[in-house]
Amino acid sequence: MLKRYRLKEIVLIVAGLSVPNMHYFSNIKHFKCVKVPAKTIILAKSGRSGTEKKIYQCETEVCIANDNVAIIPNESIILSDYLLHYLNWYQLGNDWQHLSHLTVDVPGIEMQTKIVQLLNAMQLLIKNRDSLITLVEDLPQHFNDISMQAESHTRHLNLGFDQVQNCYISLLHKIFKGDLFKEIQQPDNFIEQLCKKNMSQC
Repeated sequence: MLKRYRLKEIVLIVAGLSVPNMHYFSNIKHFKCVKVPAKTIILAKSGRSGTEKKIYQCETEVCIANDNVAIIPNESIILSDYLLHYLNWYQLGNDWQHLSHLTVDVPGIEMQTKIVQLLNAMQLLIKNRDSLITLVEDLPQHFNDISMQAESHTRHLNLGFDQVQNCYISLLHKIFKGDLFKEIQQPDNFIEQLCKKNMSQC
């Protein structure tokens, strides 16, 4: 069900202006940057001192310059979204030197797709938490006599979002530690089993 890889076996890692032998990089002499394809994961320095690191996934083809690292996944083995969740969970910190030697246990593409759909949905809820709660809090100004209900709904929403956040963190840990795959009995109804197990624990 799972296959273990070193990261360098399933991705192409491009640091700064190094030029791998690929068609994406054929015009490098004319630019001070390197073009990378859509779905590439970018590790970039941020902040004034450049000591903070951020992880991005580019939607379209982009150019990267010095001090950035691009990770181009072989999507026949590992989905870009799956790898992005893995790197966020792993918390690379400031040391990118050991990146190529990281090991990752990779399920089949179908299982990765299901995992990614669930994690992306949870992440989207967490990301939109403030705007959704603000909408409920603003209801009383549009309708009479619902301020108490709105307050109650806001409290429940906050509790629900806290639960989603806790479940998301718990799921990342279980998935990338390999514990989840030991728990899942039948891959066919994987999402149902996953939700049932984790909602009862969060």
